[in-house]
Amino acid sequence: MNTPDAEMYSEVYRSSGMGTESILALMPKVKNDMLKRDMTTQLNGYGDFRTRAQAGLTSYGCMAEDEKKSKIVAAKTGIAAETIIDSSASHIAELMIRGSEADIVSITRAQNQASHGQSRISDETDAYKLCSELISFENASIERMRKYL
Repeated sequence: MNTPDAEMYSEVYRSSGMGTESILALMPKVKNDMLKRDMTTQLNGYGDFRTRAQAGLTSYGCMAEDEKKSKIVAAKTGIAAETIIDSSASHIAELMIRGSEADIVSITRAQNQASHGQSRISDETDAYKLCSELISFENASIERMRKYL
């Protein structure tokens, strides 16, 4: 049974998985060592969020589901197209920022659906807090990437 909490955990799991895939696709194109370190920091953070979301799903008796392969392939194809001509640190930072902004939107949507939907869960649940942490993490990641623009 998918509860609002499980839905939020699922969204954190999916978002952090797509973030991981995107960074792994971008990393070979990065020549700037500082940018590479900042991207690695973000990659490690996604791994932590993914692990925590998976544990949350398990506690609800749910299985963590990866994003559809077609969406991952589309994202990687888009990254390849975006960086074929311009793989500068500035452009890669812009792509990273766009990805973080998309994650903020999807996580906020999951929180709003959980807190304003039929079940109206509290913003004090572990799943809601994890979503909030991911939003803060994404905002911090955006700030880190801005110096490369």
